[in-house]
Amino acid sequence: MIMQKIKISILVAIVALFSNCSDKSTSAQVQLTTFKDSLSYSFGALLAEQIKPQLEDIDIAMVTAAFREALSDTSQLTMEQCQQVYMAFNERKTESLAEEGVAFLQENATKEGVQTTASGLQYKILQAGTGEFPTAESTVTVHYTGTLIDGTVFDSSVERGEPISFPLSGVIPGWTEGVQLINVGGKIELTIPYELGYGERGSGPIPPRSVLIFEVELISIEA
Repeated sequence: MIMQKIKISILVAIVALFSNCSDKSTSAQVQLTTFKDSLSYSFGALLAEQIKPQLEDIDIAMVTAAFREALSDTSQLTMEQCQQVYMAFNERKTESLAEEGVAFLQENATKEGVQTTASGLQYKILQAGTGEFPTAESTVTVHYTGTLIDGTVFDSSVERGEPISFPLSGVIPGWTEGVQLINVGGKIELTIPYELGYGERGSGPIPPRSVLIFEVELISIEA
């Protein structure tokens, strides 16, 4: 499955780069006059969005050179070697995130008001509530904002303007434990080690081994 995803990503990159390596001038905006133009441009724009977070790790000129050599069957690396390099890069990034996460947790633990549980979950009560406390079997309604340690917001019911309800038994361990620490009307900041979050693989916009920070307001307990 991983290999298939990598091959698909490589194919998308090749098509996108082919579109960008046309004879059209790059000194000014290109003109989109046909559907093929728009399709080609769309491939390029989508690829650009994918690689923006990795711009500091790659050389665009080298990417273009590799594309041209691949088209002329003069590639200096086989597809298997390319996949190995790509996976090694991902592993390095993952290890780096894990190291950054450990350092962040160590510093965060020293901040005023932050408590650390036996599991490693860190929390800070932002506002005491006046209602009941939920249990692990409760269904709760909350407002929340989730960020990575660099401040990137990856999910927010607050931004969507609509709270969300779910059973505490069906979410990540850091949430199951953390939301039980506040009562209705309360707000809490949860700093969740990756082991209590999305683990080694991550999920969607959340990279592997990521420490997660959530600000959660418990609105109600439904069961």
